[in-house]
Amino acid sequence: MHHLRLPIASLLLAVACATSAIAQDGPVSGKEIQETWVGKELLGTTASGAKVSMKIDANGKAALSAGNTSDTGTWRLTEQGYCTTWSTIRAGQERCFTVTRSGSVFKVLNPDGSLSGSFHSIK
Repeated sequence: MHHLRLPIASLLLAVACATSAIAQDGPVSGKEIQETWVGKELLGTTASGAKVSMKIDANGKAALSAGNTSDTGTWRLTEQGYCTTWSTIRAGQERCFTVTRSGSVFKVLNPDGSLSGSFHSIK
């Protein structure tokens, strides 16, 4: 019977990679949102389970489709997340959100910390 022996350097590399993957979970910065979300379509679900699609552009324009609702508006970055102002949703009132990541899922949290929705795919 042969035993597989990994060099210690390979083992340390595997641990370092696993640690860096874990370190990416948690709060998402505005900078990361800009780098990963701008110009892309985000797909997911609202807190109530409706399908949602959102696109934010570099020019500050935004589009949203959630369940039977579609709207356009504007968005801006904050240090801890982003804010949106929609034409009809929330009667045009701005709301700011924080974002956390767990694996490949981005959770969007309302100002009170409750779940607004999750994005599972970025195209």
